[in-house]
Amino acid sequence: MDEIDDPRFEGLDFRRSFLLGVIYDDESLTLEMDFNLTEQHPRYSEPEGDESGCYRAGYVRFGDIQDLQIDKALTPEGGQPDDYSVIHSVSGGGERFSILTGWGNVKVTARSIRIALD
Repeated sequence: MDEIDDPRFEGLDFRRSFLLGVIYDDESLTLEMDFNLTEQHPRYSEPEGDESGCYRAGYVRFGDIQDLQIDKALTPEGGQPDDYSVIHSVSGGGERFSILTGWGNVKVTARSIRIALD
């Protein structure tokens, strides 16, 4: 379930977006993304031809981290790993967010949050 109570995330459809990379250290967490933009986003444009939506590469950077919990997904024994790029849910607002992806479950509390599109 996506419940984001934060205007910085308006116009981003995380369930149709893709996680491309995860970079973290003691001070920051960066999620490299291929964002699906909705009509509410200022950079939205109508899909052309057979495109399934409006996608823009970018990232979400959580800086000045107060708390970071990462539970990487495990591959079931004898099974196939989940698609790491899938975003199952994003919730939160203010300084606290929870992101569940094929890569794993991330809970972060950060004082600085920056979203950028290429």
